Amino acid sequence: MFLSTSTHAIDAKGRTSVPSGFRDAIGDDAAVFIWPSVRGSFLEGGGKALMDSIQREIFDRVMDGSLSPEEAEAQQVMLLGEARRLGYDKTGRVVLPETLRDHAGLTTAATFVGLGNRFQVWEPDAHEIRKAAMRERVKGAPLVMGVVRP
Repeated sequence: MFLSTSTHAIDAKGRTSVPSGFRDAIGDDAAVFIWPSVRGSFLEGGGKALMDSIQREIFDRVMDGSLSPEEAEAQQVMLLGEARRLGYDKTGRVVLPETLRDHAGLTTAATFVGLGNRFQVWEPDAHEIRKAAMRERVKGAPLVMGVVRP
């Protein structure tokens, strides 16, 4: 499970460290899958299990009629076709391709945000702005499993 939030430097070659807890969640694959989000200027990612789940869900939704073949192909192009498998070295570093860095506005640092079965990668200042907005959104929301409102 991808938990927590951490910010890591990006060097001149585009290398950054995947948080150790994220690497533990991925297991033996020694790689993450990351793609540009279709919902904004950030990246989304996960392990092989998430990619398999996305592909399976698209297929299942075509089979049950809730997604047309054309819509399925569009999602495959945007989610699977844009994803990159990034292997990491023994210290947990990956090279973020320039196209991914450009999409998210990543220059000197990347903030990794765990979301359970997946994660997001944000430009740190953009994440802080988003986090403040999210904090306001949850203030009036119903409690989740006994979690106390901020």
